[in-house]
Amino acid sequence: MTAVHRPLSDWVVRVDPAPPSGTSPINDGDERADARSLPLFAEGWVRRAVVTGAGRAPALALHHPDAALTYVELDDNAAPLPIDEAGTELIDRIEASWPHPVFGPADLAATATLSREIRYLLLNRLGQEGTLSPEVFHVLPWAPVTELASAVVQLLDDAEPPTLSDGALDLGHWVTPAAIGVSGPLEQLYEGLTEPDPVLAARGGTALCAGLGAADPARFPAPVTAALAEVVRRLALVNPFLRHAAALTADRLTGVVTPGFVTLLDSDLPKAAATTDDRTVVRRLGDGGPLAVRAEVTAGGRLRVTVELAVEASAERERLLDAYQGAFAPVVVSAAGRIHHYWVALEARRRWLSGTLDIPAGRGRFEVGAEEAVTGVWGLSGVSAQELLPSLAAANRAGLQVWRTAAERAPLGHPLRQALRHLDQQGGTS
Repeated sequence: MTAVHRPLSDWVVRVDPAPPSGTSPINDGDERADARSLPLFAEGWVRRAVVTGAGRAPALALHHPDAALTYVELDDNAAPLPIDEAGTELIDRIEASWPHPVFGPADLAATATLSREIRYLLLNRLGQEGTLSPEVFHVLPWAPVTELASAVVQLLDDAEPPTLSDGALDLGHWVTPAAIGVSGPLEQLYEGLTEPDPVLAARGGTALCAGLGAADPARFPAPVTAALAEVVRRLALVNPFLRHAAALTADRLTGVVTPGFVTLLDSDLPKAAATTDDRTVVRRLGDGGPLAVRAEVTAGGRLRVTVELAVEASAERERLLDAYQGAFAPVVVSAAGRIHHYWVALEARRRWLSGTLDIPAGRGRFEVGAEEAVTGVWGLSGVSAQELLPSLAAANRAGLQVWRTAAERAPLGHPLRQALRHLDQQGGTS
């Protein structure tokens, strides 16, 4: 792919020679195709800025001298992507060293002046096909993200947020080359707080913690990092179901090293443990907050994970449980290069919520983690019934009742309903 000039956009339109009338001009009639993967653009193309009509600005284009063909690149609205000669030369230089271009300070400054559409397309393609240093992603249009994050902080502080710009109210996909699952959940959280809609706010906050936890903080400019860290810090204060995940996320964004909610266990117990009456090895995970996790390996080859969330019964707890439609703590077990996801159903008691998972420990060493945020039944909608079934089978009677109650409130077709049907057909715990 090195030094091959291909479209940045999914859509192109031929402008020379013009396409026949009565046909769809986009991608020569194949609108569903990704122009970058079309065999037409395999080789022989050069960059140009082309004026497509009187009074119009130059647009990003590709020209094939031998075939005498010229195609203009289009945005999501099928409009030509505007660019000047300097911008065209910049993209030409970047593509000449594709997929491993080096961005010097001058290149970064020049890239930041390109339209947001072209910046997005350029970094999206490079993120998919090449390697980039994290600071290159700083040229994306981050200001609206910082603006919206600051407004969310004010809402979480019960303050009146300022009037937001159109860009902050609709973040779109412009920063997704740097991180997936950040801008969308941030918008969802804002909407949930302003409407107000507790379910939407809970879903947005949970998804934001997950998205930020998976992101590379070095790809965020410093003001964005600071604003997002403040959002999750506030979430940790106002929502005990999110506290441990939000606190971990804030620490990682700001470079604070914490032990986290992960421990290493071994199904081959030490001799001392094997000679005692209880014959178990126990690891406890916690950060002094409301969530505490106990992981226990028995000589019989079982792994028991007990989760306690210290939130006393109150009107606020009931509001959260209503918004979550049941509380489920994710647990991840990693062994021999394989990752298994489980969810512990938490039963509400007077001073806390708690639940237990009892599964085979497997052989040798394995890792148990509980860093993800407690989720609601809505957080399981994207999990298949087969993925949920082991968690249901591993629950005790109290936990299974939590699962059943949640299933009754879940929409028709929710995978939890399907998983319970499978469990009952297999003669699971009643």
